[in-house]
Amino acid sequence: MKQPNILYILADDLGWCDLSIEGSTLYESPNIDRIGSEGMRFMQGYAACQVCSPSRASILTGKYTPRHGITDWIGAPSGADWRRAGRFSKMLPPNYERRLRAEEITFAEVFRRAGYRTF
Repeated sequence: MKQPNILYILADDLGWCDLSIEGSTLYESPNIDRIGSEGMRFMQGYAACQVCSPSRASILTGKYTPRHGITDWIGAPSGADWRRAGRFSKMLPPNYERRLRAEEITFAEVFRRAGYRTF
């Protein structure tokens, strides 16, 4: 059986109703609309975190945020950053990974092993 073509597009900070294929009258997105009308669309979704970086890492790895270690948007001050700045409070944000660890396996690596070209 021939492998299907897969084009995976991940847009940061794009709401589900921001595309005209989803009913937006404010934005026009004819090219994405055409791709969506001819391909597969996911109509129900779950975000692993309320901010972008942990959600992207979860999409790439298939893991929940505590498993891959990115628990806040990359660039957010961690507890160590607050301590260095002399800002102390009873509750400091936790330290977190600032990039995926090298040992994390992403879906692109899995697809490459299955014979797909990935970028």
